[in-house]
Amino acid sequence: MKPSQKPLIILLVKRVVLFLTFINLLLVFLYAIGNDQVFLDSTQNIILRWASTMGVLLFIGALYGFVLDIYGAIRLKSVRFLWGCLAYLSLSVLGAILATSTTAILVLVSGRSP
Repeated sequence: MKPSQKPLIILLVKRVVLFLTFINLLLVFLYAIGNDQVFLDSTQNIILRWASTMGVLLFIGALYGFVLDIYGAIRLKSVRFLWGCLAYLSLSVLGAILATSTTAILVLVSGRSP
C-alpha cells in the first residue's frame, strides 16, 4: 500500500505524534541544559510545565494512533499496521513517563502537594 493510499487521519496523527515526541525530547534536553547552565527557577518551572503538558498530549495522541492502527489492521487486513501499533504503544508509555516525572519534579521543587 502506498503512503498516499493510507487514510488522511492516520497520516496526520502519525506526524503530530512524531512532532510531540521531538518537542518532548527537546524540552527534557532544555531542562537538563538549564540545570547545568543555572537557568532561573522560573524558567525551569516553565520548561517543566510545558514538558508535562506535552507529555500528556503525546500520551493521548499516541493512544489515538494506536486505536487507529488497530482499526486499520482489522479493516484493511494489513499486518503492516501492527508495527505501528507497537510504536504508538511505546510512545504512549514514553509520554506517560515524561508527564508523570516532570509533574513529580514540579511538586518536589515547589515543596507543596498538588
